[in-house]
Formats: sequence, structure tokens, C-alpha cells
Amino acid sequence: MDLEQKIDLVTRNAEEVITSQEIRMILETKTKPKAYWGFECSGQ
Repeated sequence: MDLEQKIDLVTRNAEEVITSQEIRMILETKTKPKAYWGFECSGQ
């Protein structure tokens, strides 16, 4: 999988992401990047 496909996979269906430059740098330099999946329970 090339870098652009990885970026598309990471950002697919995401409401918020870090900057695209930061995602690119992480995917270029880390062999096993980690992610944080936050959930906010708001409203009634």
C-alpha cells in the first residue's frame, strides 16, 4: 500500500484529524503508528 492509500485509509470517515502534513510525517517515519480514538458523550 502506498503512502497516499494509507493517508486515505487513516482519514476515511473521520470527523477530525491532525494536519495532513503531520499524518504524512508519521506514516513516513513510523513502522507501527498509534492512534487515539476519542468519544464524547454529549447531549441527552
